Amino acid sequence: MLLLSACGRKDNYRDIDPDKIKPWVPKAEPLSQYGNHSPYRVHGKVYQVNNNPVGFAQTGKASWYGKKFHGRPTSNQEVFDMYKLTAAHKTLPLPSYVEVTNLKNDRQIVVRVNDRGPFVGDRIIDLSYAAAKALDFVNDGIADVHIRVVHSPKDLVENPIKQGLTYLQLGAYSDKNAAYNLAKKTSELLGIETFVTILTTHAGALHRVRIGPISSEQKVNTLLNKITSSGIPDAKVITE
Repeated sequence: MLLLSACGRKDNYRDIDPDKIKPWVPKAEPLSQYGNHSPYRVHGKVYQVNNNPVGFAQTGKASWYGKKFHGRPTSNQEVFDMYKLTAAHKTLPLPSYVEVTNLKNDRQIVVRVNDRGPFVGDRIIDLSYAAAKALDFVNDGIADVHIRVVHSPKDLVENPIKQGLTYLQLGAYSDKNAAYNLAKKTSELLGIETFVTILTTHAGALHRVRIGPISSEQKVNTLLNKITSSGIPDAKVITE
């Protein structure tokens, strides 16, 4: 059964403590007997299930669904429990484990994908009420997220950056006004502290707009996706 995305309301929902929700430990599981038929069609559009999602990642909008579907079968015929960390995705194999990062507040969780959807608008994933609660966007209804497939606990380990200090550089300008304007824009747009460093060269002063230092590759990737999706296209990783 294909469940359509339903951006839930929190009215009359049981309040839950996100810190007490049982987390998933990602692991290899056999494909479900149901829900993996490919290709399939919804609302006239054809979807192809990705049976080899190694390295799969997406950035886009997430919604959440809850009471309307609570207790009903998901696409792989499990029972949907809105108080568990589960999700619906259009093309990932069922089941899959996905790390979801809320780009607004950098909260992260792992969800188990056991349903198909969302088939509304431009949303890339539909999360359970519990998952939306853990990521703190129940009231917003929609969140900008980054998702990536994880296959085992080792995929969740943040690899520390050991050589030098790592920054995201958003641009480098001879015109200091351009640099400071970009730094101000980034700080206001994303709520991230952004600064300008000056490098003296033979050609004159170079004003570099930066964020950091950043302590792990995971945080670098999260910030890079957040910055790029906000319309700042030239950000790059710098290690010094």
